[in-house]
Amino acid sequence: MRGRGLHLLAAAALTWGAGGFAARNFRSPFPPPSEMRVPAAGATGDMLALALGARRLFSDVWFIRLMQYYGTVEVHDDKEPQARGAAEPAGHEGHHHEHGEFGTGNYPEFFSRARHVLEVDHSFVAAGLYGAASLAFNMQRAGEAEELLRYGLRYSPREWKYLSVLAAIGYSKADNPAAVAQAIAPLLKDPDCPVMLKQQAAFLNKKQGNYALAAAIYADILATSHDEAYVNNARKQLELLSRHEIPPK
Repeated sequence: MRGRGLHLLAAAALTWGAGGFAARNFRSPFPPPSEMRVPAAGATGDMLALALGARRLFSDVWFIRLMQYYGTVEVHDDKEPQARGAAEPAGHEGHHHEHGEFGTGNYPEFFSRARHVLEVDHSFVAAGLYGAASLAFNMQRAGEAEELLRYGLRYSPREWKYLSVLAAIGYSKADNPAAVAQAIAPLLKDPDCPVMLKQQAAFLNKKQGNYALAAAIYADILATSHDEAYVNNARKQLELLSRHEIPPK
């Protein structure tokens, strides 16, 4: 009995040692907790996400919070609140005016909130695309959009969707709308393609005179989007295109 007990102790020690070695060499596919820049109000939820192994669930929660934040009144530099979807201020007409009504304004926490979704679960590619497209094409914050995409690429280096949006942002900064539309084009058939990217593609194709392609994209928005503002605009644009009443560029 005594010999058997010694054998059991030895086996337990070996198992513990192997487990410790494996733990030291284990690399989680997720971003480390040290990278999380979470508001104090959300710290408890993130602790639960890590403790319970529920990162994907909590990333969904943070993404919903991001969309809710983006759907609230906008904070402008003049500190006067303006409802989302309101017309652009005087003097800004003509600068992507058609889609400038969707989500423009100053959302100071948008980047940190969008990044935090990826900090919790880097595989949430749709959230990364949503955040980057909103920053780059709606809020004209290309630098933050690129930073968000590069953070996503750190953990998903072969994600072609991120690379496509990065290319589109680069072409946009170079004032090459045709190249932007071409870079976005492969994303349009993807079910995770954010509606604002579709809106951008439709706008750019219409601006280039590709009215049939623009109409096809607007029809897709009308059929698949649940965002009332985008749906209403798509319906309006399709009506104008059908009558060849193209708004000024």
